[in-house]
Amino acid sequence: MRVSRFHRFEVVAVLVLTTAVWGYDQSLGPLGSFLFSERFGAVPVRMVAAWHAFREQGLSTHLLAAALPLITANFLHAGFGHLAMNMLFFWIFGNALSEAAGRVMFLALYLLSGVVAVLVYVRTNPASEAPMIGASGAIAGLEGAYFVLAYRWELPHATVWPLDGPVAPWRLGVVALIGFFLDARAFFGQVDDFTAYGAHVGGFLGGALLAMILASLRHPEFRRRP
Repeated sequence: MRVSRFHRFEVVAVLVLTTAVWGYDQSLGPLGSFLFSERFGAVPVRMVAAWHAFREQGLSTHLLAAALPLITANFLHAGFGHLAMNMLFFWIFGNALSEAAGRVMFLALYLLSGVVAVLVYVRTNPASEAPMIGASGAIAGLEGAYFVLAYRWELPHATVWPLDGPVAPWRLGVVALIGFFLDARAFFGQVDDFTAYGAHVGGFLGGALLAMILASLRHPEFRRRP
């Protein structure tokens, strides 16, 4: 049984950056925090308008600024509980995926999954004026990617807090899949509890698709399944 080494620098760096952004947000006070979320969160109605403007006028500096929330929304959080829960799952699956795919691919998968998550949320809530914030869609992408790689590559067992001892990759993959099913059930059941389930579903599927491409093109140190 192989056991992976954990707590990788790139995972710590993203966690620290996300926490720092939340701390800065909190320092702005209620009004400042609201304006911060309005500017860097993903507001569907504005992003849809920016897309139509792009189709009619082409690319511009204004439209590039309007597209920033595709990335920045994934680094904002509503409160400490929101941040803590997201960072717990990020810590587990981020370390596991970084060990499996490498530093560059981990970062690419995280950022691209976040973009897909925002796009799916905007597409399914085009008239909403409320900003979507939070890393959960990008984290769902890590879970989707890990699920795919756990069944395509021979990954090492994971040892990372708060998991109890080395955990087999298939077990972490099952945890990711269960989370996806719960999110999908809430999304298609139109559960309205202020959670962006569409972003979770989109992020998971986006991460899984990107990992399928990665698994087909890359030959890592882990033996590939036939």
